[in-house]
Amino acid sequence: MATLILQEEVILEKLSQQTDIYGLLTVAIDLIDHGVNNLILNVFRKERHAIKFVIPSLIGKNGPLNDTSVCLKLLYALGIITREEYEDIELLMAIMDELKSDEKHYTFVDDEILGSITLLHDMVMPPNSFLLFNDKPQESEFGIVDTLKSSIYQSRYQQMIRSSLIIAITNLTLRIVNKQQINYFP
Repeated sequence: MATLILQEEVILEKLSQQTDIYGLLTVAIDLIDHGVNNLILNVFRKERHAIKFVIPSLIGKNGPLNDTSVCLKLLYALGIITREEYEDIELLMAIMDELKSDEKHYTFVDDEILGSITLLHDMVMPPNSFLLFNDKPQESEFGIVDTLKSSIYQSRYQQMIRSSLIIAITNLTLRIVNKQQINYFP
């Protein structure tokens, strides 16, 4: 079975094309799911009988390993992925499930999103100085509310959060992809 190994540039490009949190997480989960599925295939024995009879029944349409969450648990239990990787992928899938069930259109800086993504192990949050401009417009020295300046700061802060999240997801996905190159059963 030939598998496509994702490169960092491809991952970054696919994630960077997404402008909203829902699109970004949809692509991220797809990329991670692809990596996890390839990793599961790599973990199994490569003998003819296993490839022909055992593996298809496990990962096939009705197989128990057709679910990413189950595959993650197996990979974690076997020591192939770390606890942090397991927790991060589960967290991303949980956030995505919440976004699917909620009709609200979330942004990267909504409290529900920020609170969750800060739990990612690779997530580096921008400096707190940008938080000052997140909630309300600032007054200028003449007492006039400077909504344009505040809007620019909000937009920049949202872009910083988006970029940090893209980097965190890329790092997580690359760690999963790089594990595919290890020969678990020689």
